[in-house]
Amino acid sequence: MAGYEKINTVKDLLKREMTVSQIATAIGRGPRTVFRYLELLRNENCGLHSHKKNGETVWVIQTEEKTNFNQGAVKQLEKIKKNISESSPADMKTRKLLDKLIETLQVTDPDEFKPEAITIDRDLVLDYGPFSDEKLQDSIVNRILDAVHKKLKIRITYTHVGDESNKETIEVSPVKVIMRIDTVYLVAADESFAKTGVFKNYVVENISNVLMTNNPVEKDLSFNADIHYKHTFGKYTSTEAPQEISLLIKDSWLKKQFEKSHFNPPVRMRKDRNKQDVVDMKIRLTPDFKTWLFGNLPYLQILKPESLKNEMKTLLKKTLEEI
Repeated sequence: MAGYEKINTVKDLLKREMTVSQIATAIGRGPRTVFRYLELLRNENCGLHSHKKNGETVWVIQTEEKTNFNQGAVKQLEKIKKNISESSPADMKTRKLLDKLIETLQVTDPDEFKPEAITIDRDLVLDYGPFSDEKLQDSIVNRILDAVHKKLKIRITYTHVGDESNKETIEVSPVKVIMRIDTVYLVAADESFAKTGVFKNYVVENISNVLMTNNPVEKDLSFNADIHYKHTFGKYTSTEAPQEISLLIKDSWLKKQFEKSHFNPPVRMRKDRNKQDVVDMKIRLTPDFKTWLFGNLPYLQILKPESLKNEMKTLLKKTLEEI
């Protein structure tokens, strides 16, 4: 799993055009690692683009106006081409030459190339949960990030998950906005942090109002997302003991998902004695994980723990009885 800070370092580097070798030198890693980081950034929807420059592929995070890669010249050549008939061999030859020139200059379709960036903000981390693919940006997120940057506490109006009647106003110290699977969270320290040292997750969708205060956040709020989400599958964090889990993978698409996953600690891929693919992981058996597991039972086999296998059998039997 690529660490959050490593990814943020690459984001900072890509505020200007860089080749893979230049990035590798800057972060002290090999090209393969850089390509893996670039794939994570592509999935994060941060506006990552590549194009040819001086015969090399360069990468850059484009978050502002639509980039014009020779598009002015391309449009002029297209106009010239339209005015050339196909009535003679000379005209045909000219049109072919223009086509080759346009293909060379046109890195991308000017009507389709639009920055899809959400942000390159170091305090907004998207798509780091296993199998994430959603995107979000709104005014609530922007207000939270503004407070994070200014290191000021915020007062939020929050509806607790599963209890719509339980709405309260809480003053918290925001430290990060992070997406896990399809849910975006404000990670913050509340009044209990001084005793527990535990950061809380607040579902951004359940925050109806954000008010920035003039109160500075507590000093030395050191947040490490890898530690915060260690042994966590998705939306839920807990203090339960993590379990050793082994799954036999029956389908190649599921194997590919695990190969690209962002579990912490990372999953281990191996072959059993029959050359079948097995995934070993150490996570907490949260509702998120059990729901995901139940939905993918046709494509895998639970090897351990036995208790989890029996739980899925019971749930499957109950589901079939109720259909």
